[in-house]
Amino acid sequence: MRYLLLCFVFCVSCSVFASSPVKRDSIAILKDSIVKLNKRPVMSADQFVRLYKYDRLLKYYKICKRKPSQWKYYKGWSIRVFEL
Repeated sequence: MRYLLLCFVFCVSCSVFASSPVKRDSIAILKDSIVKLNKRPVMSADQFVRLYKYDRLLKYYKICKRKPSQWKYYKGWSIRVFEL
């Protein structure tokens, strides 16, 4: 009997919360946000890889700038970056 009563109370409370206007408005706002996110310009995989390679090259350039003795390795590093 207790379980039946608990089940009934739970079902009634769920139906009350499911039909609340606040929840429906929140869902509508969420759907609008998802639509806006899907419409934004997205970076392609090729653009991401190109940006990643240039960031790695910049990292090696900064190493060489800090330690001038590393310039002899810079050419090898740059070739290795763009071979990936």
